[in-house]
Amino acid sequence: MAHEPQEAQAEQPLTDRQSWAIIAVLVFSLLVVPVGVLLVGTLRPLGLPWMDTLVALPMVPAVLFALVGVWTAVRR
Repeated sequence: MAHEPQEAQAEQPLTDRQSWAIIAVLVFSLLVVPVGVLLVGTLRPLGLPWMDTLVALPMVPAVLFALVGVWTAVRR
């Protein structure tokens, strides 16, 4: 049986703030972005046609998930 370092055994759970940040990003990525794609369709003011919009908008939740993941890892 392998022994784990002391730091690995003493992990603390996520705080309420971190948990709600993850939930907020999840709701944003599963509800807001798809509805935005359906209702708005294109980001013509930014110079993006339909296909470019379908590539660009899913990157927003991906970047948010990455930022929240790094934030929760650093804060623990």
